[in-house]
Amino acid sequence: MNKALVIFGSKSDEKVYNEIAENLKKLKVDFDLRVSSAHKTPDDVDQTLKNDYAVVIAGAGLAAHLPGVVAARIMKPVIGVPCEGSYQGLDALLSVAQMPPGVPVLAVGVNKGEIAAQNCAKMMKKYESVTIIGDKDNKAVKKAVEILKSLNAPYTFSDKPNKNTVNIEFTHFDEPIEKKNGLIIYCPLLKEDDDKAESALNFLKHSDHGLWVGTNNGVNAAVAAVEIMNIDNSFEEFLTMYRREIGKKVLGANK
Repeated sequence: MNKALVIFGSKSDEKVYNEIAENLKKLKVDFDLRVSSAHKTPDDVDQTLKNDYAVVIAGAGLAAHLPGVVAARIMKPVIGVPCEGSYQGLDALLSVAQMPPGVPVLAVGVNKGEIAAQNCAKMMKKYESVTIIGDKDNKAVKKAVEILKSLNAPYTFSDKPNKNTVNIEFTHFDEPIEKKNGLIIYCPLLKEDDDKAESALNFLKHSDHGLWVGTNNGVNAAVAAVEIMNIDNSFEEFLTMYRREIGKKVLGANK
C-alpha cells in the first residue's frame, strides 16, 4: 500500500499534524490521520499499524515515546516529529532521535511538520541504493557500512548527495548544516571530549531541516536507509532476520 500514516499522541499537537496533513495534500500523498497514544491507547496504536503503510509520520511531545514505539513494530521508515513542550522541545527531540541501535526513527526538528511531509513525499519513490558522505575510517561510518552489507543493500561513497539514492551524511554540529537537495539522513558525530550539553543545544539549533538519527549512530542511519528502500517489501526478509538477531541478543541476558 503506497500510503502514509500520520499518527500523533494528543489533540494538543493539532497545529503540527494539521500542517503535515495540509502539506501531504499539496504533495498528492495519500494518507490516514490518527490520534492515538503510546501510553494511554497502546492497543489502538497496534491495531492501526496492522495496515501496511509505506511511511509513518509519528509525533509527540515531552517524553515523545510514540515514534519509537511505532518503529519497534514495523520495518518501514518512521519520521519522528518532536512537539514543543518543556525545554523548547529539546526533551522530545532527543527522545525521538536517540533511539537504540537497530530500531531507528528519523527525527525532524521541533514542530517541523512541513519538513516531515516533504521527506515523506520523497520516500514514496523507489530507491535502489545508498550514498554515504563521510570519512571511511570513522567508526560510525564503518558501522553503517557493516549494516548495509549485512542487509544486502548496495552503497557507494561520494562527497555530495545523489538525488536518485538514499543519502547518509555524517556531520559535526560545529556550524549550521547547509540545506541540500535529495533525501538525506544526517548522522551527527560527537567526540569523547566534546561538551555533551552544548552538543544537545546545537542539535536543537541545527536540526531545522533534514532527517536525523542519534549521535554517532551509523547503525540506525543504515537501517533507516534500508527501511526507506523497503517500500515495496524487497528488503523485508533481511530486515526481519536482523530484528530477530538483535532481539536474541537482548533476551540472551536472561540466561
